[in-house]
Amino acid sequence: MKNTLLILFVFATVQLFGQTTNPDSYKSLHESQLKSDINLYYNPLMDKYDIYFVKLDIEVSDQSTSVSGNVSIQAKTIEVLDTLLFDFSNYMTVDSVFINNKKITVEHSNNIIEYIFDIPISIGEDIKAQIFYRGTPDPDGRGVTNAYSQDWGKNVTWTLSESFHAYEWWPCKQVLSDKIDSAYIFLTCDDDCKAGSNGLLTSEVDLANNKKRFEWKTFYPINYYLISYAVSEYQDYSIYANPEGGVPVLIQNYIYDGNDCLYYYKSDIDETINFIELFSDKFGLYPFANEKYGHCLTELGGGMEHQTMTTLGNFGYYLVAHELGHMWFGDYVTCATWQDIWINEGFASYTEYVALENLQSVEHAMGWMEHAHSKAFEEPDKSIYIPFEEAFSESRIFNHSLSYKKGAAIIHMIRHEINDDDLFFASLQNYLSEYGDSVATGDDFKTSIKSSTGIDFDPFFNQWYYGKGYPRFDVEYTQLDDTLFMTVNQSTSSTETPVFQLFIDFKVYFSDGDTSLRLYQSDNIETFIIPLSKIVTGITVDSNNWILNEAGTVDSVGPPGNNKSLFSFFPNPAKETINIRFNVKLYSQEKQIQILDLNGRLIKTIISNSNLIPVNISDLSNGVYFVKGISSKNTYTYKFIKQ
Repeated sequence: MKNTLLILFVFATVQLFGQTTNPDSYKSLHESQLKSDINLYYNPLMDKYDIYFVKLDIEVSDQSTSVSGNVSIQAKTIEVLDTLLFDFSNYMTVDSVFINNKKITVEHSNNIIEYIFDIPISIGEDIKAQIFYRGTPDPDGRGVTNAYSQDWGKNVTWTLSESFHAYEWWPCKQVLSDKIDSAYIFLTCDDDCKAGSNGLLTSEVDLANNKKRFEWKTFYPINYYLISYAVSEYQDYSIYANPEGGVPVLIQNYIYDGNDCLYYYKSDIDETINFIELFSDKFGLYPFANEKYGHCLTELGGGMEHQTMTTLGNFGYYLVAHELGHMWFGDYVTCATWQDIWINEGFASYTEYVALENLQSVEHAMGWMEHAHSKAFEEPDKSIYIPFEEAFSESRIFNHSLSYKKGAAIIHMIRHEINDDDLFFASLQNYLSEYGDSVATGDDFKTSIKSSTGIDFDPFFNQWYYGKGYPRFDVEYTQLDDTLFMTVNQSTSSTETPVFQLFIDFKVYFSDGDTSLRLYQSDNIETFIIPLSKIVTGITVDSNNWILNEAGTVDSVGPPGNNKSLFSFFPNPAKETINIRFNVKLYSQEKQIQILDLNGRLIKTIISNSNLIPVNISDLSNGVYFVKGISSKNTYTYKFIKQ
């Protein structure tokens, strides 16, 4: 989902599994506290049955949000079941309920339909519940919205159930882990309208009283919040994509009928062909190819990735790419908990980057990533992974800076860590194949790419997924003969993530060109010694913008040919070691280094014939000291800071 209006709503049976963050392990929670918190928001009785089929047969309208009809739910018990529960809003009226074709009486309160069996149902038994209902959904919710398009002169009604809003318009089970194996969505509306939904349109049935029924069927597993409808005076504009190695993919678009709406949007809609063909190449073939992909145009302020038929408010390049990307990341593989929404939104956001990189230019893609970084900088004190106590807050789940932009940025960094594009995209395909038609957590993705690449991503995820903030790199460098000495001082925006261990690219410039260095930093202050014969004229850090980092400084602390002082040293401040570089004219002469405190007391002495002398200062207390260099003719003293 992208750029939609979010309204916080919490009710008694939201699925909120997971763990919270603590400074030690990032994601642990005492078992007793976890059980206590879950019981506030989730009823474990819903885990006792698994839904395998849903049929919605409802009447809808482009004039209002009212819904009436029935839903049939077929399930199998996976534990002994004495109480059957469904989520359903108190705003709606339940007219009658049948369990296994027998009319029964249920309790409908606290946004729950409850039925207690006289005799508990054994494990492995089939249950069919048919619920007849009607009503106008909560006007303060967002499960169903009705609006008038000023631009196109049409009324339109659409649903948006992510994350906790399906219960507002149909009786359901709002549990992410229970994907519905197949579903029929039969929509009756006025015959001057069309009603779009998931799967294939198998029939349009003319009915009495100027009504028509649109019969949609999907045979791919689907999550509760992805079932949808949109109804308006639509026209159908259908085209096809032809991904290499796959079958043609129908792209069915319901857009407003008349007033040149098709003329206005046609070229943008047609771009969907390129997106499907590109993403099929990068991520694996479009996962719902036997049915379709499509769009329903509404007045939604953004888009929502309803499986096989996105609901959106326009056909902007980024929006169409993002919602299509969700078909792989979010629909085919869905987050197992709302705490792991990154599995959906971070990846779909990165598909925008992939589209730009491959269909426009690398420069356009880099500009997109720069903007993503700027948004991520706005939230330095929160992790991408959502702690348990915030997992029912939709403003937190759909935090644009974290779930979307920083989420995309760390996928880009994973790509950089792997450092092999073929392997990176193969890893994504392996992950999708492993968890397709199911759900996954961030840890599941980490385990999958570790299996594909052989790289241990535990430190990376602790820093970037469960951790907070971002690094800054300040660089000091000097050159001695054929060697470049470069000290990288990393500071971070969050004390909870004191160091980011990662590969960094440096571009080193000469008078006649440049070269690139890829170095791994594992501590806050590290000195890299690189054989380099050319005279260095400058250095830039991460010039291709792979890493989410604040711009730091780059300073030369001893340029070649500078013979005015006896010695230079770096880094300053220093943590473990300072490196003393003597003037080249003193080559092979004996030099003495002294470390003194602020009172001039001698702490240690080093004697060497080398022109580069590393001095271990790890045993010093933090504070200010002097370093004194002594040759046969000169003595120089400088201050330095021990961190």
